[in-house]
Amino acid sequence: MKKGTVVIGLFFLVWQPQAFAMSLQEFLKAVEGNHKGVQSYEVSKGASEDRKEAGDIELVPVFTAGLGYLNDKSPLGQFVQFGASQTTAKDLKLGLAKKFSTGTSVSLTANASEIENEGTLLNPSFGKFAYGSMGLGVSQSLWKNAFGTATRLRWERQDAATSAEVGRFDLQKKLLLVEAEAAFWDYLYLNENLKIGRASLERAKRIEAWTRRRVNDGISDRADLYSAQALVAARQLQLVSSEDDLAAAKRKIRDFLELADSEALPEMTGNISQTRALNAMVDGKSGKVVALDAYLASLNAKAMSLVAKETEDAYSTDLVLSGAYNTNSFRPNDSMADATAKWTDTNLPTWKVGLNMVYMFDTDVKSSAKSAARKDALAAKLQSERKMLDSESSWIELNRRYSEMSKRIENASEISRLQMAAAKAQTDLFNKGRSITANVITAEEDAGNAELALVKLKSEQRKMEAQGRLFVVIEEK
Repeated sequence: MKKGTVVIGLFFLVWQPQAFAMSLQEFLKAVEGNHKGVQSYEVSKGASEDRKEAGDIELVPVFTAGLGYLNDKSPLGQFVQFGASQTTAKDLKLGLAKKFSTGTSVSLTANASEIENEGTLLNPSFGKFAYGSMGLGVSQSLWKNAFGTATRLRWERQDAATSAEVGRFDLQKKLLLVEAEAAFWDYLYLNENLKIGRASLERAKRIEAWTRRRVNDGISDRADLYSAQALVAARQLQLVSSEDDLAAAKRKIRDFLELADSEALPEMTGNISQTRALNAMVDGKSGKVVALDAYLASLNAKAMSLVAKETEDAYSTDLVLSGAYNTNSFRPNDSMADATAKWTDTNLPTWKVGLNMVYMFDTDVKSSAKSAARKDALAAKLQSERKMLDSESSWIELNRRYSEMSKRIENASEISRLQMAAAKAQTDLFNKGRSITANVITAEEDAGNAELALVKLKSEQRKMEAQGRLFVVIEEK
Protein backbone atom coordinates (compact mmCIF):
# COMPACT_ATOMS: atom_id res chain seq x y z
CA MET A 1 0.00 0.00 0.00
CA LYS A 2 1.32 3.42 -0.91
CA LYS A 3 2.24 5.88 1.79
CA GLY A 4 -0.19 8.55 0.45
CA THR A 5 -3.08 6.10 0.62
CA VAL A 6 -2.24 5.29 4.25
CA VAL A 7 -2.16 8.99 5.17
CA ILE A 8 -5.53 9.64 3.52
CA GLY A 9 -7.02 6.58 5.23
CA LEU A 10 -5.76 7.73 8.63
CA PHE A 11 -7.13 11.24 7.95
CA PHE A 12 -10.64 9.96 7.29
CA LEU A 13 -10.40 7.61 10.25
CA VAL A 14 -9.49 10.44 12.60
CA TRP A 15 -11.66 13.14 11.06
CA GLN A 16 -15.35 12.59 11.49
CA PRO A 17 -18.13 15.20 11.41
CA GLN A 18 -18.61 16.17 15.03
CA ALA A 19 -22.07 17.10 16.29
CA PHE A 20 -21.96 20.49 17.99
CA ALA A 21 -23.14 20.93 21.56
CA MET A 22 -26.54 22.51 22.15
CA SER A 23 -27.88 23.97 25.39
CA LEU A 24 -31.54 24.01 26.37
CA GLN A 25 -32.11 27.56 25.12
CA GLU A 26 -30.32 26.81 21.86
CA PHE A 27 -32.37 23.64 21.46
CA LEU A 28 -35.68 25.44 22.03
CA LYS A 29 -34.64 28.22 19.65
CA ALA A 30 -33.78 25.60 17.03
CA VAL A 31 -37.17 23.95 17.55
CA GLU A 32 -38.87 27.31 17.01
CA GLY A 33 -36.90 27.81 13.82
CA ASN A 34 -37.19 24.30 12.36
CA HIS A 35 -40.45 22.77 13.61
CA LYS A 36 -43.20 23.23 11.03
CA GLY A 37 -45.83 23.13 13.75
CA VAL A 38 -44.32 26.22 15.39
CA GLN A 39 -43.98 27.87 11.99
CA SER A 40 -47.65 27.20 11.26
CA TYR A 41 -48.63 28.86 14.55
CA GLU A 42 -46.64 31.97 13.62
CA VAL A 43 -48.28 32.09 10.18
CA SER A 44 -51.72 31.64 11.76
CA LYS A 45 -51.00 34.52 14.16
CA GLY A 46 -50.19 36.71 11.16
CA ALA A 47 -53.44 35.62 9.50
CA SER A 48 -55.37 36.61 12.65
CA GLU A 49 -53.85 40.09 12.56
CA ASP A 50 -54.70 40.35 8.86
CA ARG A 51 -58.32 39.33 9.52
CA LYS A 52 -58.55 42.05 12.15
CA GLU A 53 -57.25 44.63 9.68
CA ALA A 54 -59.62 43.30 7.00
CA GLY A 55 -62.55 44.01 9.31
CA ASP A 56 -62.40 47.63 8.10
CA ILE A 57 -63.12 46.58 4.51
CA GLU A 58 -66.35 48.57 4.63
CA LEU A 59 -64.31 51.74 5.27
CA VAL A 60 -62.21 51.34 2.13
CA PRO A 61 -62.98 53.89 -0.62
CA VAL A 62 -64.65 52.38 -3.68
CA PHE A 63 -64.19 53.76 -7.19
CA THR A 64 -66.47 52.75 -10.07
CA ALA A 65 -66.29 53.57 -13.76
CA GLY A 66 -68.35 52.43 -16.71
CA LEU A 67 -68.93 53.01 -20.42
CA GLY A 68 -72.06 52.01 -22.30
CA TYR A 69 -73.57 51.99 -25.79
CA LEU A 70 -77.26 51.56 -26.64
CA ASN A 71 -79.07 50.93 -29.93
CA ASP A 72 -82.85 50.84 -29.39
CA LYS A 73 -85.54 50.22 -32.07
CA SER A 74 -88.15 49.03 -29.63
CA PRO A 75 -91.68 50.45 -30.14
CA LEU A 76 -91.69 50.97 -26.38
CA GLY A 77 -88.42 52.89 -26.36
CA GLN A 78 -87.91 55.96 -24.22
CA PHE A 79 -88.11 58.47 -27.09
CA VAL A 80 -90.78 56.75 -29.23
CA GLN A 81 -93.41 59.11 -27.83
CA PHE A 82 -91.46 61.97 -29.40
CA GLY A 83 -91.57 60.23 -32.80
CA ALA A 84 -88.17 58.52 -32.78
CA SER A 85 -87.84 55.25 -34.74
CA GLN A 86 -84.34 54.45 -33.48
CA THR A 87 -82.28 55.66 -30.55
CA THR A 88 -78.52 55.38 -30.14
CA ALA A 89 -76.79 56.44 -26.94
CA LYS A 90 -73.36 56.54 -25.37
CA ASP A 91 -72.87 57.02 -21.66
CA LEU A 92 -70.05 57.45 -19.14
CA LYS A 93 -70.44 56.85 -15.40
CA LEU A 94 -67.92 57.59 -12.64
CA GLY A 95 -68.34 57.12 -8.92
CA LEU A 96 -66.39 57.40 -5.67
CA ALA A 97 -67.85 56.26 -2.34
CA LYS A 98 -66.39 56.27 1.16
CA LYS A 99 -67.76 55.26 4.53
CA PHE A 100 -66.06 56.77 7.58
CA SER A 101 -65.62 55.34 11.06
CA THR A 102 -68.07 57.98 12.32
CA GLY A 103 -70.84 56.21 10.40
CA THR A 104 -70.93 58.90 7.74
CA SER A 105 -71.25 57.73 4.13
CA VAL A 106 -70.23 60.04 1.31
CA SER A 107 -70.57 59.42 -2.42
CA LEU A 108 -69.52 61.47 -5.42
CA THR A 109 -70.97 60.56 -8.81
CA ALA A 110 -70.61 61.91 -12.32
CA ASN A 111 -72.26 60.78 -15.53
CA ALA A 112 -72.56 61.98 -19.09
CA SER A 113 -74.67 60.76 -22.02
CA GLU A 114 -74.82 61.48 -25.74
CA ILE A 115 -78.17 60.55 -27.36
CA GLU A 116 -79.24 60.64 -31.01
CA ASN A 117 -82.79 59.89 -32.24
CA GLU A 118 -83.78 59.15 -35.82
CA GLY A 119 -87.19 60.13 -37.20
CA THR A 120 -89.46 63.15 -37.13
CA LEU A 121 -89.63 64.29 -33.52
CA LEU A 122 -92.35 66.33 -31.89
CA ASN A 123 -89.61 68.13 -29.96
CA PRO A 124 -86.58 68.86 -32.16
CA SER A 125 -84.42 69.43 -29.06
CA PHE A 126 -84.36 65.69 -28.54
CA GLY A 127 -83.03 64.91 -32.03
CA LYS A 128 -79.50 64.97 -30.73
CA PHE A 129 -78.37 66.14 -27.33
CA ALA A 130 -75.88 65.54 -24.52
CA TYR A 131 -76.65 65.37 -20.83
CA GLY A 132 -74.30 65.55 -17.86
CA SER A 133 -74.66 65.48 -14.09
CA MET A 134 -72.40 65.54 -11.03
CA GLY A 135 -73.73 64.76 -7.59
CA LEU A 136 -72.71 64.62 -3.94
CA GLY A 137 -74.59 62.41 -1.49
CA VAL A 138 -74.20 62.21 2.31
CA SER A 139 -75.92 59.99 4.90
CA GLN A 140 -75.49 59.71 8.65
CA SER A 141 -77.00 57.29 11.16
CA LEU A 142 -78.36 59.23 14.10
CA TRP A 143 -79.15 56.27 16.38
CA LYS A 144 -77.53 52.95 15.50
CA ASN A 145 -74.14 54.27 14.43
CA ALA A 146 -74.28 57.84 15.70
CA PHE A 147 -70.77 59.31 15.69
CA GLY A 148 -69.32 55.83 15.02
CA THR A 149 -70.61 53.99 18.11
CA ALA A 150 -71.19 50.77 16.14
CA THR A 151 -67.78 51.06 14.50
CA ARG A 152 -66.00 51.47 17.83
CA LEU A 153 -67.97 48.53 19.23
CA ARG A 154 -66.84 46.40 16.29
CA TRP A 155 -63.24 47.48 16.80
CA GLU A 156 -63.38 46.48 20.49
CA ARG A 157 -64.85 43.09 19.61
CA GLN A 158 -62.25 42.49 16.88
CA ASP A 159 -59.41 43.47 19.25
CA ALA A 160 -60.62 41.03 21.92
CA ALA A 161 -61.31 38.24 19.44
CA THR A 162 -57.92 38.68 17.74
CA SER A 163 -56.10 38.73 21.08
CA ALA A 164 -57.85 35.52 22.08
CA GLU A 165 -57.10 33.86 18.73
CA VAL A 166 -53.44 34.92 18.74
CA GLY A 167 -53.20 33.78 22.36
CA ARG A 168 -54.50 30.33 21.43
CA PHE A 169 -51.70 29.98 18.89
CA ASP A 170 -49.21 31.16 21.53
CA LEU A 171 -50.58 28.53 23.91
CA GLN A 172 -50.20 25.80 21.28
CA LYS A 173 -46.66 26.96 20.64
CA LYS A 174 -45.80 26.95 24.35
CA LEU A 175 -47.33 23.50 24.80
CA LEU A 176 -45.10 22.23 22.00
CA LEU A 177 -42.04 23.88 23.54
CA VAL A 178 -42.87 22.41 26.95
CA GLU A 179 -43.09 19.00 25.29
CA ALA A 180 -39.77 19.67 23.55
CA GLU A 181 -38.13 20.66 26.83
CA ALA A 182 -39.46 17.48 28.45
CA ALA A 183 -37.82 15.52 25.62
CA PHE A 184 -34.58 17.45 26.28
CA TRP A 185 -34.51 16.53 29.99
CA ASP A 186 -35.53 12.94 29.25
CA TYR A 187 -32.58 12.72 26.89
CA LEU A 188 -30.18 14.02 29.54
CA TYR A 189 -31.66 11.69 32.15
CA LEU A 190 -31.42 8.66 29.87
CA ASN A 191 -27.90 9.63 28.85
CA GLU A 192 -26.95 9.84 32.54
CA ASN A 193 -28.85 6.63 33.13
CA LEU A 194 -26.71 4.92 30.49
CA LYS A 195 -23.52 6.18 32.14
CA ILE A 196 -24.69 4.97 35.54
CA GLY A 197 -25.66 1.63 34.01
CA ARG A 198 -22.23 1.17 32.47
CA ALA A 199 -20.53 2.06 35.75
CA SER A 200 -22.80 -0.35 37.62
CA LEU A 201 -22.01 -3.09 35.11
CA GLU A 202 -18.28 -2.54 35.58
CA ARG A 203 -18.66 -2.78 39.37
CA ALA A 204 -20.77 -5.93 38.97
CA LYS A 205 -18.08 -7.48 36.76
CA ARG A 206 -15.43 -6.70 39.37
CA ILE A 207 -17.59 -8.36 42.04
CA GLU A 208 -17.96 -11.40 39.76
CA ALA A 209 -14.19 -11.54 39.19
CA TRP A 210 -13.49 -11.30 42.94
CA THR A 211 -16.09 -13.96 43.67
CA ARG A 212 -14.70 -16.25 40.98
CA ARG A 213 -11.20 -15.98 42.53
CA ARG A 214 -12.61 -16.73 45.98
CA VAL A 215 -14.49 -19.77 44.64
CA ASN A 216 -11.34 -20.99 42.89
CA ASP A 217 -9.45 -20.47 46.13
CA GLY A 218 -12.11 -22.41 48.02
CA ILE A 219 -13.07 -19.41 50.15
CA SER A 220 -16.60 -18.89 48.74
CA ASP A 221 -19.34 -21.19 47.58
CA ARG A 222 -20.31 -21.57 43.95
CA ALA A 223 -23.75 -20.18 44.88
CA ASP A 224 -22.05 -16.84 45.55
CA LEU A 225 -20.58 -16.95 42.05
CA TYR A 226 -24.01 -17.61 40.57
CA SER A 227 -25.40 -14.61 42.46
CA ALA A 228 -22.56 -12.40 41.19
CA GLN A 229 -23.10 -13.66 37.63
CA ALA A 230 -26.84 -12.96 37.97
CA LEU A 231 -25.99 -9.41 39.05
CA VAL A 232 -23.84 -8.97 35.91
CA ALA A 233 -26.66 -10.35 33.72
CA ALA A 234 -29.18 -8.01 35.37
CA ARG A 235 -26.87 -5.05 34.83
CA GLN A 236 -26.39 -6.06 31.18
CA LEU A 237 -30.15 -6.30 30.69
CA GLN A 238 -30.58 -2.92 32.33
CA LEU A 239 -27.90 -1.49 30.07
CA VAL A 240 -29.62 -2.83 26.95
CA SER A 241 -32.90 -1.27 28.08
CA SER A 242 -31.14 2.03 28.78
CA GLU A 243 -29.56 2.04 25.33
CA ASP A 244 -32.96 1.37 23.77
CA ASP A 245 -34.60 4.17 25.78
CA LEU A 246 -31.80 6.57 24.83
CA ALA A 247 -32.20 5.70 21.13
CA ALA A 248 -35.92 6.50 21.39
CA ALA A 249 -35.09 9.80 23.15
CA LYS A 250 -32.65 10.69 20.37
CA ARG A 251 -35.34 10.00 17.80
CA LYS A 252 -37.69 12.34 19.64
CA ILE A 253 -35.04 15.07 19.72
CA ARG A 254 -34.38 14.55 16.02
CA ASP A 255 -38.12 14.82 15.28
CA PHE A 256 -38.44 18.09 17.20
CA LEU A 257 -35.49 19.52 15.26
CA GLU A 258 -36.82 17.94 12.05
CA LEU A 259 -33.42 16.49 11.22
CA ALA A 260 -32.96 13.88 8.54
CA ASP A 261 -31.30 10.61 9.50
CA SER A 262 -28.28 11.63 7.44
CA GLU A 263 -27.78 14.78 9.55
CA ALA A 264 -25.70 14.74 12.69
CA LEU A 265 -27.65 14.96 15.94
CA PRO A 266 -26.39 17.79 18.17
CA GLU A 267 -25.16 16.76 21.60
CA MET A 268 -27.54 18.07 24.23
CA THR A 269 -25.74 19.71 27.15
CA GLY A 270 -27.29 20.88 30.38
CA ASN A 271 -27.03 20.67 34.13
CA ILE A 272 -29.83 18.42 35.28
CA SER A 273 -29.10 19.39 38.89
CA GLN A 274 -29.50 23.15 38.38
CA THR A 275 -32.84 24.43 39.67
CA ARG A 276 -34.87 27.31 38.22
CA ALA A 277 -37.44 29.40 40.07
CA LEU A 278 -40.98 28.81 38.85
CA ASN A 279 -41.70 32.55 38.76
CA ALA A 280 -38.75 33.04 36.41
CA MET A 281 -40.45 30.75 33.88
CA VAL A 282 -43.64 32.84 33.78
CA ASP A 283 -44.10 35.56 31.14
CA GLY A 284 -44.69 39.00 32.63
CA LYS A 285 -43.22 41.23 35.31
CA SER A 286 -45.66 42.13 38.08
CA GLY A 287 -49.26 41.20 38.76
CA LYS A 288 -51.33 38.09 39.22
CA VAL A 289 -50.10 34.76 37.87
CA VAL A 290 -52.78 32.98 35.85
CA ALA A 291 -52.78 30.02 33.51
CA LEU A 292 -52.56 31.07 29.88
CA ASP A 293 -55.73 29.18 28.96
CA ALA A 294 -57.61 31.00 31.74
CA TYR A 295 -56.39 34.34 30.42
CA LEU A 296 -57.54 33.37 26.93
CA ALA A 297 -60.95 32.40 28.34
CA SER A 298 -61.26 35.89 29.83
CA LEU A 299 -60.46 37.45 26.45
CA ASN A 300 -63.02 35.21 24.79
CA ALA A 301 -65.62 36.20 27.40
CA LYS A 302 -64.93 39.85 26.66
CA ALA A 303 -65.31 39.24 22.93
CA MET A 304 -68.59 37.38 23.44
CA SER A 305 -69.99 40.20 25.60
CA LEU A 306 -69.18 42.63 22.80
CA VAL A 307 -70.83 40.30 20.28
CA ALA A 308 -73.98 40.46 22.43
CA LYS A 309 -73.83 44.27 22.39
CA GLU A 310 -73.32 44.24 18.62
CA THR A 311 -76.33 41.97 18.21
CA GLU A 312 -78.47 44.31 20.32
CA ASP A 313 -77.27 47.23 18.23
CA ALA A 314 -77.87 45.44 14.93
CA TYR A 315 -81.56 44.91 15.71
CA SER A 316 -82.16 48.35 17.18
CA THR A 317 -84.19 51.08 15.51
CA ASP A 318 -82.22 53.35 13.21
CA LEU A 319 -82.78 56.91 12.05
CA VAL A 320 -80.77 58.00 9.02
CA LEU A 321 -80.36 61.57 7.83
CA SER A 322 -79.43 61.86 4.17
CA GLY A 323 -78.93 64.61 1.64
CA ALA A 324 -77.93 64.88 -2.02
CA TYR A 325 -77.03 67.66 -4.45
CA ASN A 326 -76.73 67.22 -8.22
CA THR A 327 -75.76 69.53 -11.07
CA ASN A 328 -77.50 69.14 -14.45
CA SER A 329 -76.45 70.21 -17.91
CA PHE A 330 -78.50 69.75 -21.09
CA ARG A 331 -76.65 70.43 -24.37
CA PRO A 332 -78.77 70.17 -27.60
CA ASN A 333 -76.79 69.11 -30.66
CA ASP A 334 -73.63 68.71 -28.57
CA SER A 335 -71.43 65.70 -27.81
CA MET A 336 -70.72 63.85 -24.57
CA ALA A 337 -67.46 65.77 -24.19
CA ASP A 338 -69.42 69.03 -24.13
CA ALA A 339 -71.64 67.65 -21.36
CA THR A 340 -68.67 66.70 -19.18
CA ALA A 341 -67.30 70.22 -19.55
CA LYS A 342 -70.43 71.55 -17.83
CA TRP A 343 -70.41 69.09 -14.88
CA THR A 344 -69.75 71.90 -12.41
CA ASP A 345 -72.43 74.21 -13.83
CA THR A 346 -74.87 74.97 -10.98
CA ASN A 347 -77.55 76.75 -13.00
CA LEU A 348 -79.91 73.74 -13.00
CA PRO A 349 -79.34 71.96 -9.66
CA THR A 350 -81.31 69.18 -7.98
CA TRP A 351 -81.15 68.69 -4.25
CA LYS A 352 -83.01 66.74 -1.63
CA VAL A 353 -82.93 65.99 2.09
CA GLY A 354 -84.43 62.95 3.77
CA LEU A 355 -84.92 61.43 7.19
CA ASN A 356 -85.56 57.67 7.20
CA MET A 357 -86.46 55.43 10.12
CA VAL A 358 -85.93 51.65 10.09
CA TYR A 359 -87.70 49.58 12.73
CA MET A 360 -87.75 45.79 13.03
CA PHE A 361 -90.79 44.45 14.88
CA ASP A 362 -90.14 42.67 18.18
CA THR A 363 -91.08 39.15 17.15
CA ASP A 364 -89.90 35.90 18.73
CA VAL A 365 -87.23 35.63 16.03
CA LYS A 366 -85.69 38.97 16.97
CA SER A 367 -85.94 38.26 20.70
CA SER A 368 -84.36 34.80 20.26
CA ALA A 369 -81.44 36.22 18.30
CA LYS A 370 -80.65 38.76 21.02
CA SER A 371 -81.27 36.20 23.79
CA ALA A 372 -78.90 33.67 22.19
CA ALA A 373 -76.13 36.28 22.02
CA ARG A 374 -76.65 37.22 25.69
CA LYS A 375 -76.61 33.57 26.78
CA ASP A 376 -73.43 32.86 24.80
CA ALA A 377 -71.80 35.82 26.53
CA LEU A 378 -72.97 34.61 29.95
CA ALA A 379 -71.71 31.08 29.26
CA ALA A 380 -68.32 32.44 28.20
CA LYS A 381 -68.18 34.58 31.35
CA LEU A 382 -68.97 31.61 33.61
CA GLN A 383 -66.37 29.47 31.83
CA SER A 384 -63.81 32.24 32.29
CA GLU A 385 -64.56 32.52 36.01
CA ARG A 386 -64.27 28.72 36.39
CA LYS A 387 -60.95 28.66 34.57
CA MET A 388 -59.64 31.48 36.74
CA LEU A 389 -60.46 29.41 39.84
CA ASP A 390 -58.77 26.37 38.29
CA SER A 391 -55.81 28.55 37.33
CA GLU A 392 -55.28 29.76 40.90
CA SER A 393 -55.52 26.21 42.21
CA SER A 394 -53.13 24.91 39.52
CA TRP A 395 -50.50 27.53 40.33
CA ILE A 396 -50.70 26.82 44.06
CA GLU A 397 -50.53 23.08 43.42
CA LEU A 398 -47.58 23.42 41.04
CA ASN A 399 -45.64 25.40 43.65
CA ARG A 400 -46.55 22.89 46.36
CA ARG A 401 -45.47 19.92 44.27
CA TYR A 402 -42.28 21.73 43.29
CA SER A 403 -41.45 22.36 46.94
CA GLU A 404 -42.19 18.74 47.81
CA MET A 405 -40.04 17.59 44.89
CA SER A 406 -37.15 19.65 46.26
CA LYS A 407 -37.50 17.85 49.59
CA ARG A 408 -37.64 14.48 47.87
CA ILE A 409 -34.49 15.29 45.90
CA GLU A 410 -32.73 16.34 49.08
CA ASN A 411 -33.69 13.05 50.76
CA ALA A 412 -32.84 11.05 47.63
CA SER A 413 -29.42 12.72 47.48
CA GLU A 414 -28.70 11.67 51.06
CA ILE A 415 -29.95 8.15 50.39
CA SER A 416 -27.80 7.86 47.27
CA ARG A 417 -24.74 9.13 49.14
CA LEU A 418 -25.28 6.65 51.97
CA GLN A 419 -26.03 3.75 49.63
CA MET A 420 -22.88 4.42 47.61
CA ALA A 421 -20.86 4.62 50.80
CA ALA A 422 -22.45 1.38 52.03
CA ALA A 423 -21.70 -0.36 48.74
CA LYS A 424 -18.07 0.78 48.89
CA ALA A 425 -17.77 -0.34 52.51
CA GLN A 426 -19.26 -3.75 51.71
CA THR A 427 -16.84 -4.12 48.82
CA ASP A 428 -13.90 -3.31 51.11
CA LEU A 429 -15.14 -5.85 53.68
CA PHE A 430 -15.63 -8.39 50.90
CA ASN A 431 -12.06 -7.89 49.69
CA LYS A 432 -10.87 -8.43 53.24
CA GLY A 433 -12.94 -11.57 53.57
CA ARG A 434 -15.20 -10.07 56.22
CA SER A 435 -18.46 -9.92 54.18
CA ILE A 436 -20.46 -12.38 52.14
CA THR A 437 -21.23 -12.02 48.47
CA ALA A 438 -24.96 -11.58 49.04
CA ASN A 439 -24.36 -8.45 51.13
CA VAL A 440 -22.12 -6.95 48.47
CA ILE A 441 -24.62 -7.64 45.71
CA THR A 442 -27.49 -6.21 47.72
CA ALA A 443 -25.52 -3.09 48.57
CA GLU A 444 -24.47 -2.67 44.95
CA GLU A 445 -28.07 -2.97 43.71
CA ASP A 446 -29.32 -0.52 46.33
CA ALA A 447 -26.61 2.00 45.39
CA GLY A 448 -27.37 1.76 41.67
CA ASN A 449 -31.10 2.09 42.21
CA ALA A 450 -30.66 5.06 44.55
CA GLU A 451 -28.45 6.87 42.05
CA LEU A 452 -30.94 6.29 39.22
CA ALA A 453 -33.85 7.42 41.40
CA LEU A 454 -32.03 10.66 42.22
CA VAL A 455 -31.34 11.48 38.57
CA LYS A 456 -34.94 10.64 37.67
CA LEU A 457 -36.29 13.00 40.34
CA LYS A 458 -34.04 15.82 39.12
CA SER A 459 -35.25 15.27 35.57
CA GLU A 460 -38.88 15.38 36.70
CA GLN A 461 -38.24 18.63 38.58
CA ARG A 462 -36.74 20.24 35.46
CA LYS A 463 -39.84 19.23 33.51
CA MET A 464 -42.02 20.59 36.31
CA GLU A 465 -40.26 23.94 35.98
CA ALA A 466 -41.10 23.96 32.27
CA GLN A 467 -44.80 23.92 33.21
CA GLY A 468 -44.30 27.51 34.36
CA ARG A 469 -44.20 28.53 30.69
CA LEU A 470 -47.95 27.89 30.55
CA PHE A 471 -48.65 30.74 33.00
CA VAL A 472 -48.61 34.49 32.44
CA VAL A 473 -48.62 37.55 34.67
CA ILE A 474 -51.49 40.00 34.20
CA GLU A 475 -52.01 43.33 35.86
CA GLU A 476 -54.73 43.27 38.48
CA LYS A 477 -57.43 45.89 38.04
